[in-house]
Amino acid sequence: MLDRPRVTPKQSRSTIAAAAEQLRALSRNAEEGALLGGEEALVGKLGVSRATIRQAARLLEREGLLMVRRGINGGYFAARPDVGTIEATVSAYLDTLGMDAEDVTVVASALWVEVLRKAAGLRNEAARSMAQQYREQVLAIRPDAPFRQILALEQASREAIFRLTGARYIELIFQINMAFAQRRFEPTSAADDTEAHRQFVQAWRNAKLLELAAISDGDPEIGVLAARHIRNLWHQRIWRRDAAGHLQARA
Repeated sequence: MLDRPRVTPKQSRSTIAAAAEQLRALSRNAEEGALLGGEEALVGKLGVSRATIRQAARLLEREGLLMVRRGINGGYFAARPDVGTIEATVSAYLDTLGMDAEDVTVVASALWVEVLRKAAGLRNEAARSMAQQYREQVLAIRPDAPFRQILALEQASREAIFRLTGARYIELIFQINMAFAQRRFEPTSAADDTEAHRQFVQAWRNAKLLELAAISDGDPEIGVLAARHIRNLWHQRIWRRDAAGHLQARA
């Protein structure tokens, strides 16, 4: 009687990886939420064991490319990764690395400068219309506007500029960096009623108007200068250094 060939851990990992890649292809080629098949059907289609299918499915679930439902109407369904989940996951991973928050915000600032350069280079009606819309909102900001209001308008204008440029990959990396940084500060109203805050509001207002003017006028050089200035303002408003030189969130 012939002995069955022994499956090594390396061969097992290779089999799972191959099955996972086939499942990825099925998911990517299907509409989100479409049924890829039940477990029995996928065992036959992929030519692997149930155990391999289940392990490959767990990999794809973590990637956000697969949803597994149990029960009578269950099966394996195509899915798409959620941007918010990706941001939170990568941000948590950066946290485990003890990443310097200042390094992360510096990267975000560099990305924002490039996005403004791209937006100011569009020189089309969509760019001018978006710039005018947010210019009116910025002009309506009062000198004593609370930090949360400024932050909300800043975030809304960023999203609009990212949509305008279509820079989806840059937006994802930018948002991952911002999600990590925001884990370290919680906007409060404690610092709103200060002269320093009112000076920040005025400086931010001027810089944001300059950003929007650069987009409206189609002037990338001014856009770059304004983007660098506004990112520096945010950096100074949110972060401070303690006596030992360590970066900390402002109260």
